[in-house]
Amino acid sequence: MPIARQVMILTKDGLLLLHYKFRGAETLEMETDPDLFSGMLSAILSIAKETTGGLVQTINQDNYNVLVSEGEKIYVLLFIDEESRELYNIAKAMVGRFEAKFKDELGGIITDVTIYKQFIEELEEIYAEIFRVDAELLAKIIPEVTQIKNVSIFEKPMNHQVYNGPRDPFVSEYEQQFQEVALRIIESYANFAEKTLEFHRRTIITFKNRAIVLEDLGTHVLMFIGDQVEDILAKIKRIRKKAGISATGR
Repeated sequence: MPIARQVMILTKDGLLLLHYKFRGAETLEMETDPDLFSGMLSAILSIAKETTGGLVQTINQDNYNVLVSEGEKIYVLLFIDEESRELYNIAKAMVGRFEAKFKDELGGIITDVTIYKQFIEELEEIYAEIFRVDAELLAKIIPEVTQIKNVSIFEKPMNHQVYNGPRDPFVSEYEQQFQEVALRIIESYANFAEKTLEFHRRTIITFKNRAIVLEDLGTHVLMFIGDQVEDILAKIKRIRKKAGISATGR
């Protein structure tokens, strides 16, 4: 699963506004002071932009990869292990939220960068919106929480099925159709998020008097098929609570 280790947010002049290492991620040791390092990366981006006329989206080195997202006033530099669509969406969301939150501060002369530390909680929230829980944990939690049949887990970004619980005869008969519907919806999630930075979390549809609920948990999507929507949603709520995932209202 692609992960982000840390993030730097800096002005286009190279002033480091915020440097944060994500909790639980393996830290990236830097030999250079973060302020000097961010200035160096800013210079690389400026030179590349002048030379090519466009923004460098990734910087690849032996011991780190940096994903770059540009705003009106800032760069977000996301230090990652490998590229993915989800990580691009994270970086874009960070740019948008940061510039919206500090619109007034970024419009003037910056003399105190400590005010930007309040954005750390939002950094974790943005990261958690997309990367929450792995399939192995979900596969253990689901039988503990509910005996409901017809549960599948799809892993992004390739959207392949990594868990397939017990099926009843009806679902077994239409298994391929259910999978095709799920994959189309998951892909639409990704396209919608990439264009709007809004992360749709739940889809409810019906098929031959059955309720189908797709619940996006970030790197994975759960698909439940049952008789009653309310019953499925109650079980999803218990699974979220057991996995430590905040509830969604969407």
